[in-house]
Amino acid sequence: MAKKNLAALMEGIIGESDKQTAITEPREISAPSVIEPSHQEVTQEEIKEEQTPPQNTPEKRRPGRPRKSESDQKIEEIRATFIVDSSQVRKMKYISLVEGKLLKDVLAAALNDYIASWEEENGRIRLPKTK
Repeated sequence: MAKKNLAALMEGIIGESDKQTAITEPREISAPSVIEPSHQEVTQEEIKEEQTPPQNTPEKRRPGRPRKSESDQKIEEIRATFIVDSSQVRKMKYISLVEGKLLKDVLAAALNDYIASWEEENGRIRLPKTK
């Protein structure tokens, strides 16, 4: 492929000022100037240090489905469906959001408190063994 004279092409588009200089003397196109950042340069080691979390801090648990290793430690849970007042559900969701807990954990704590208070008044509940 033949080299193209950029200056000549530009002169053809913009207009003919001097055909002879456009063809014989190509103009040099300067590279755009690089703006130097005003802050200090960050080394690769500093970037790696920022990306790796500290080793001695525990990992914050995210909401969602538990990992398989965590499910071994949990008690047996079942899925249950209840009809509840919508304002109560919204309030429970607000509490779980403020405390940074899962909604099911907040509801479990509320149920445990209710059961404990009921058992204090009426005695311990003895359930039959499940098969």
